[in-house]
Amino acid sequence: MRWLRGTADLNRQGSGSATVRVTAPWLYRVRSVASARRARDAYVEVSDAEGALHATVLGVHEQVPRTTGPTLQALEERFGITSARAARAAQRRDAADALADQLGAGCVHVMLPHVVLTMEGLEVPPLQAVSDKQLAYARAVRASAVHGFFSVMLARGAKLPRSNVAEQMPMLAGWVQSHLRAETESRYWLDGQARAAPDIGVLGEAFRAARAAKVELAADPLLHIELAWP
Repeated sequence: MRWLRGTADLNRQGSGSATVRVTAPWLYRVRSVASARRARDAYVEVSDAEGALHATVLGVHEQVPRTTGPTLQALEERFGITSARAARAAQRRDAADALADQLGAGCVHVMLPHVVLTMEGLEVPPLQAVSDKQLAYARAVRASAVHGFFSVMLARGAKLPRSNVAEQMPMLAGWVQSHLRAETESRYWLDGQARAAPDIGVLGEAFRAARAAKVELAADPLLHIELAWP
């Protein structure tokens, strides 16, 4: 379903009218909140017939459900939204598992438009978790954090001379190596994901703290790093 981006509110007494202009065919939800005690959701299909838009009401919930109501569930299944959502979720899980397996093997591969990083030889200790489900989720979070950290650092290095990036990357990789060795609790990665700023992530927050504490960065001689500029 596509939620309307534009909104229009009624007055506080619940009387009056509100209009949102629809300019594209799609599936829409319209919510009536004219009554403080009762709200209704109507599901509308807007179709294009010979250049003119036509609206067809597909179903109505007389009272807005706390969870996804049966009308919306039926419509999402009818229009393939449920299966598409499940397929996207499966693709995300497969990608996260592949990234976690890659990191578990000591490898990191980051591809950006201006540079490609390939790293091998990372020592990645197994995570300690209270359940298999927590372990699987934490492995994916950790792998995503490592991949995202190097992506951010390489993106920031796009304005620097290539020699500077090539000189700094072994030290960044060495710090990541030491951090992976130190943080083996699943809860660290899961809690950190919830607290960290989305633009820098768990490792970005830790690296910022390390730099503020003036932690010395040292390259790990066992890591093999390749940088390529397409």
